[in-house]
Amino acid sequence: MIGRVFFVEVRRTAALWFGVGLALAAAWLTADPERWDGAWMATVLAHHTSLDLLWPLALAAGVWQGRRDHVARISDQIASTPRPGLARVAPQAMVIAGCLAGGYAGGLLDGLGRALLAATYHPPGSYWPLFTGTLSVAAAGLLGLGVGRLLPSRLTAPLIVIGYLAVMIVGSYWWADTNGSGFLLSPSYLGETDAYSMIDGRTIAGKAVWFAALAATGWALYAATTGRSRLLAVLPSVVGLVVALAVLPSSSAAARQDPQAVELVCADGAPRVCVTRLHEPALPQIVEPARRALAMLSRLPNAPTEVVEEPSPHGTRITQRRETVHFEFAVHGDGTVVTGLESMEALILDGAGTWACGAAATDVEGWEPIQAARAAAGLWLQGRDAGPDEFWDPVQGMVEEALANLRALPEQEQLARVAALREAALDCRPDLYEVLTGA
Repeated sequence: MIGRVFFVEVRRTAALWFGVGLALAAAWLTADPERWDGAWMATVLAHHTSLDLLWPLALAAGVWQGRRDHVARISDQIASTPRPGLARVAPQAMVIAGCLAGGYAGGLLDGLGRALLAATYHPPGSYWPLFTGTLSVAAAGLLGLGVGRLLPSRLTAPLIVIGYLAVMIVGSYWWADTNGSGFLLSPSYLGETDAYSMIDGRTIAGKAVWFAALAATGWALYAATTGRSRLLAVLPSVVGLVVALAVLPSSSAAARQDPQAVELVCADGAPRVCVTRLHEPALPQIVEPARRALAMLSRLPNAPTEVVEEPSPHGTRITQRRETVHFEFAVHGDGTVVTGLESMEALILDGAGTWACGAAATDVEGWEPIQAARAAAGLWLQGRDAGPDEFWDPVQGMVEEALANLRALPEQEQLARVAALREAALDCRPDLYEVLTGA
């Protein structure tokens, strides 16, 4: 009997089509041909970020569905039935919540399938963002049902979407410079994350409490028939808000680096070349160019003897070691390594095998001479007199000028200048161009 009721409810409403539409939108927003399919957590987090747009759509779908009884002019008849209010609206509530939640989760099936085939490391906590996202979409649908019954105007759905987006935009500015937990109440925000992240358990628990409370409020509001019951319907969300804020960590602690994802996997033989466990499938593409680069660097005094991928957590800087070339790279959608420069060899030789630092991330003018000096040192180590036309003006001209000045010196002085640049870069000094050119 119950199954028949649900089947009828699905057939006579647009809930199923809402779910299908949400699944297609989620799959489209998550798809990225430049993201490697093997980055399991990156795929899950990209899908979760799509809630910026999917959540208000689910809310609007619930609002539209909540208007149904008003449009059919049967609200009074349904309210007069002897069944308890929450039980009376259970079929409609569960159908809209189930279809929307299923649509959101279904939008990730393609991405997870690709990750399952390509990845060698599966983060143990990667399913929790999917859980909270699915719960939040179900809560949006139920909350929309309640709002749609309370305000059954045709304008309610579009206005509530606009209002939600306005709140999120204002909230992002409001909490941009704070470290509070308030912004974690947003459906899509999980803190500062990347492919190496794992979400803190308190973040998951706090968001689960908050969205479960919103779902309870929406259900109760949809079932309410009197002013008193509508007021009481708000109580779960108030309690849930208080509990969630007590449980949620600060924004900076919402996510942290996964220690298993950053474990090193090293190639056989010497010199030592290692990448993180996440990027283990890309190791064969890196070994030979890395060892060629180390051979070129061996001309320098106190030259590095190993190449190690070492991703930097958000807001931190790598502590450089003289014997190690630290580097980062990405993997394209087709599995090829992407360095940001013309080759892996050029990436390792950039800055004579040092980490790029010395200026603030937003200081464009400060980075120009640093980047030019680093590129010129790498090109000199490769025995090249000119670099590729890949830099913008004035960096390209500064690279060519630095190389010309360097080549005009005696060979031993050239070597001393590049060695001095390496020492300065290890200390993150901003005057690399002056060190290399003697200006």
